Amino acid sequence: MHTLASSSLAHLRRHADHAGVLASGLCMIHCLLTPLLISAFPALLQWLPGDASFHRALAISILLVSTLAFLPGYRLHRRRSLLALVATGIALVAVVAWRGETLPHRLELAISIPGSLMLIAAHLANRSFCRSCPPCRNAASCGTTHL
Repeated sequence: MHTLASSSLAHLRRHADHAGVLASGLCMIHCLLTPLLISAFPALLQWLPGDASFHRALAISILLVSTLAFLPGYRLHRRRSLLALVATGIALVAVVAWRGETLPHRLELAISIPGSLMLIAAHLANRSFCRSCPPCRNAASCGTTHL
């Protein structure tokens, strides 16, 4: 049973960075498309999520997914530059989520898009480093299963 649980956790860890890329990508798409949709279809404004609580919930979700996906791999490869990239990306997304209403829209985009791109790049690099780790090629013995 321990082997099955360990294998399932390893499977989850291998795909966690995909979830991080997806969450950050959805954030970026939201930031880019919402203004276009509002401009093209003003009647949609009443149905589009765009208030501060939505942005904060999205940022918290991205923070949780990014942290849960990134930390196990970081514990193995210990690449501080990658940790800095994740931290900076999270900080930029958080600034927009908590201060976006006070920023000009162009500045909001200039902060949030690079933040999302940093997180996407960090997740892809994290996955790449983890896949190049010899013990992690075998799901049953992957070091990221031991948090």
